[in-house]
Amino acid sequence: MNTKIILALTIGFLSLFTSGQTVFKLDSIHQYSWDSGMMDWRFDTRDLYTYDNGGVKETNLLRLNWNGSSWENFYQFNKDYNGNNDLDQSIQQNWNPGTMTWQDGSRDSYTYNASELVSVYEYAIWTGTSWMLFNDNQYTYDGLGNRLEDVRRELDFITMMLVNSQRRTYNYTGSLLQDEIYEEWRDFLNDWENEEKTDYSYDGNNRLTLVEIRGWQSGPMDWSDPFKRTQLTYNTSDLVTEVLEQTFGSGIWNNTTRLLNTYTVGNLTETLAQEWNSGTTSWENANRQLRTFDPNDNEIELIYESWDDLASAWEGFLRLVKFWSPPETLNITIEDTPVSAIAYPNPVRSKVNIQFKEPLGENTEVKIFNIHGQQLSRFMISAGVRSEEVYLNYLRTGTYLIKLSNRDNVQVLKVVKL
Repeated sequence: MNTKIILALTIGFLSLFTSGQTVFKLDSIHQYSWDSGMMDWRFDTRDLYTYDNGGVKETNLLRLNWNGSSWENFYQFNKDYNGNNDLDQSIQQNWNPGTMTWQDGSRDSYTYNASELVSVYEYAIWTGTSWMLFNDNQYTYDGLGNRLEDVRRELDFITMMLVNSQRRTYNYTGSLLQDEIYEEWRDFLNDWENEEKTDYSYDGNNRLTLVEIRGWQSGPMDWSDPFKRTQLTYNTSDLVTEVLEQTFGSGIWNNTTRLLNTYTVGNLTETLAQEWNSGTTSWENANRQLRTFDPNDNEIELIYESWDDLASAWEGFLRLVKFWSPPETLNITIEDTPVSAIAYPNPVRSKVNIQFKEPLGENTEVKIFNIHGQQLSRFMISAGVRSEEVYLNYLRTGTYLIKLSNRDNVQVLKVVKL
């Protein structure tokens, strides 16, 4: 079996990680893909994060693609917050290289109840002239903040109105979710119809140990016996070490897939996904995720690999390198720093070039601050580089400081964004 299936592969980019009283911000993510010809990682894209609202709320995510000679805009997300610092909307824009402008693509909007829980989520797409609401979700909660209902509506292209599509209802004991019922809207019934029910079981320590899925039987009008289940195993530190999925058939439970987790000092450093081979009655490797953490427990590298049966070896296909930093205030006098680089054009509209007098002798850290000293983004420039393009088109008009630092030198450049 030579599979590229990625079991439970979720690439979720967390913008904040809290350790004690220090909030670490995700400044940038460098994405690499494996080049089998070069037998090395190829630097493909990078994500740059900008923060505001006290320096802890992500306001912009900019994705850049490498075209072989320079970085190009690809897409960006601009995020706005309400008076309670809750995310109000996130607008995704795509870069148009022909017009050299950003074009609206989609919009996520959020409405909150008095407890600051999301009560309405809306997804809209830009038609070229206006926003068209494509779907929404409406949520209700109990007094403990448990979500009781999630009703999804989708656009009917005939009536051009939102109509019922799916509904999920949840039942709890205290704050422990006991079951979840999934329903779909039937026009001919003018009502909801059951589809699936998921039951959750816990051990004496309130740890989730079993998830069972049942189907709706329209004949007897009742739920079937479970046809799929997931079992979770924990270590003495209450960390999940195994996730086993099975399906029911021929009167017995049959293995399908499993995840094996390995931890180092409480950090998840490896997730191994395996698939069951009923012919050999044994587990076979499918893919794995390898994680590396810094001393602050921030994930700094994530590598995805798939198992190559022919070579009997792991083959990497995606690598993410993450750069973190706590909010900080710039405390350096511009006039006192040695001059070894210049920034041009200045003022700048879109991107500024940082030109060094000679190729960098070592990796150099770049931090961008606003005039109030709040750090907005951070990334690295590799050794040997003499010129680097820095995109500032996601920033508002104003004055910004670019701090360059390595073991031998520190310099701050002041640029004006038009």
